[in-house]
Amino acid sequence: MPAVAEILRLRAPLSLQVLRAALKGKRVLLTEAELLAILRSGGFVESPPGQWSLAPSPPVSSGASSGASPGASSGASSGASSGAAVPAASVAPAAVRFNQSSLASRAGVEEDVLLKVLESLVTDHPEVNWGALRDRLESGADVAVSERTLGLLEEGVRRFEVARLRAEKQEAEGRAREAERRRELQQMAESEVAMLRAELDDERRRAHDAAIERDRLRQEAEKLVALKEQETAAWVATAGGGWMLDLGAPETFGEEKLRQALGQLESALVVLNVSLGGRELEAVVVHPGGVAVIEQYDIPSTAGVVTVPASEAASVEGRPLEVLDPRGEVLAAVRVLQKTASLDLAYLPVLAFQGPADAEGEDVLVCLTAEVDLAVDDMLHSQSSRVSVEDAISLLAKLGVPDLPQPPSGF
Repeated sequence: MPAVAEILRLRAPLSLQVLRAALKGKRVLLTEAELLAILRSGGFVESPPGQWSLAPSPPVSSGASSGASPGASSGASSGASSGAAVPAASVAPAAVRFNQSSLASRAGVEEDVLLKVLESLVTDHPEVNWGALRDRLESGADVAVSERTLGLLEEGVRRFEVARLRAEKQEAEGRAREAERRRELQQMAESEVAMLRAELDDERRRAHDAAIERDRLRQEAEKLVALKEQETAAWVATAGGGWMLDLGAPETFGEEKLRQALGQLESALVVLNVSLGGRELEAVVVHPGGVAVIEQYDIPSTAGVVTVPASEAASVEGRPLEVLDPRGEVLAAVRVLQKTASLDLAYLPVLAFQGPADAEGEDVLVCLTAEVDLAVDDMLHSQSSRVSVEDAISLLAKLGVPDLPQPPSGF
């Protein structure tokens, strides 16, 4: 078969397996039995066992030439000249010289790939001294390469390309598996984070609910304490003809001084230490001219002058007070009382200090604790509106205090 003969002419003796692979590259598909039938049909020999090659051409006998008669010789000559075909002797193709660059170009690969193919052929075809070929190519020399060696090199290039493509495919599959693994890990991490966030949200909700419950219990306890104090507290007539209800005993010298001063007010209803809207109002004075809300601070007169600026922190002789914004505290207390009472009355915020004080603005009344009765009475008497008896009783009811023993006088 021509294809088999062509392959065996260009290569060393080949096994059936290699020969079938080479034929397959030429798109000739044969079974092993068919290939054996072709090889055994003639023109091929099996030497060594299992390796097939072309049968050698029979040598031309020299005796036939010398023993021939001149006539025969001339007859042969005349026969040749008359057109008889004489088989020509087979001539092996001449080797072609290559350097590293030209051989790589002939093989269709880069020079570095050519060197790798030569390394692989050392094992695949040890009958060729590939190491020496590589060394001479790397030295820059031109090397004579036979057609058979070129064929083996081309076959090695094909195998190298197949192996490279297989490796690239495996690498791509590995990258795909790694990407899938990272994606699964990312999903697991996101799921775990979402679960932890949900648990954290649950903890926050439980903490919030617990805080709300604590506030509710505290408010209920405060209400119970206030009710108990109100049950024991009683209105007391003052020296000025008014009434005073103390819902908590004085705890400081300043609170006692405030209690004594407010007892001098005429026709006024004084409630001390009343809890309202979650905060404690130190003193609420219901006066015929309006309602005063008083916050008293225990700063002795020896400490110096208290400064209450309009927009900065309060201080005494440059030192900050424990309460940085007393003005804001008393104004907030007034707003709580206004919201609770829901009455259209004149409200007076009052800051009382035991020593001298200097305040900016006119939104609060600042005075000495010992003179708070005079300051409140003067300020509320100057109001044009009046507080009626009904308004006074309604306001006391909003404060949740016991009823007066008798209706207030002077309203």
